[in-house]
Amino acid sequence: MKNISFKNYDATIKDLDVATGIVTGYFSQFNSIDLDGDVIMPGAFTKTIAERGPDSSKPEIAYLWQHETTKPLGKLMVLREDNFGLYFEAKMTDTTWGADALKLYRDGVITQHSIGYQVIKSIETQTDMEVEVEQIYEVKLWEGSAVTFGANPNTPFTGFKSVEEREDRIKTLVKAIKNGSYTDETFGLIEFELLKLISLVKSDEPTVVTPKEDEPKEDNKIQEIKQFRNLLNL
Repeated sequence: MKNISFKNYDATIKDLDVATGIVTGYFSQFNSIDLDGDVIMPGAFTKTIAERGPDSSKPEIAYLWQHETTKPLGKLMVLREDNFGLYFEAKMTDTTWGADALKLYRDGVITQHSIGYQVIKSIETQTDMEVEVEQIYEVKLWEGSAVTFGANPNTPFTGFKSVEEREDRIKTLVKAIKNGSYTDETFGLIEFELLKLISLVKSDEPTVVTPKEDEPKEDNKIQEIKQFRNLLNL
C-alpha cells in the first residue's frame, strides 16, 4: 500500500445497535471541500466498490479501528454511494476494540470517520470564489476507520470552529472517563485527547496585563478559560 492518503469526516451515524453490533453510517461526504483543498466527487468510489467491495469476488476494503490494520472492527456488509456520500453497514467483531468502538459511538466520543485511499483520477480547478481545489473523481479505497481526535498520527487534532464546540467536546470526554466501561487502552486514548485539549486551553490563555482604571478587569477570553478549567475538575 503506497501513497495512501487519509481524509477525516464527521462521523455521520444513521443507526447503531449495541446489542447486535450493527453500525450504519457514512465514511465520506461528497462535494465537501476539506482543509487540503480536496473534494471527493460523486462516482469516485464506484469502480473500487465494484472491484473490491463486500459484494465483489474479492472483498478487500477493511473497516478498521484508528487505521490499524491489525485491528479490524468488523465485516462490511454494505458499501455503496448515495446522494450524500459513501454509505456503509457493518457488523462489529466480538473483540475488545469492537466492543469499545460501539460504546464510543454510543457515548459520542467517536466523532470522526477517516478513509485510507489512493487517488487514481483528479482534476485541479477553481471555485466561483477563485479558490483552487482538487476534484477527486476516482480512488482506490483501502479502508474506512473509526477515529478519535488526536489518537492517531494520521488523524491529528486540528482544533474546533468555536469555543462552544471545544466545551462540548471536553464535557463528552469527562463524562466518558467518569462513566465509561472501556478497556484500559481506550481509556488511554480518551485521556490522551483530553490532555491535548487541556494543553490547547492553556496555550490560549492571554498574558495578564494590569488594566487601566477605565478598562474591564476581566475580558470574555479569560472568562472562557475559567469555564474550561472548571469543567476539567474531575
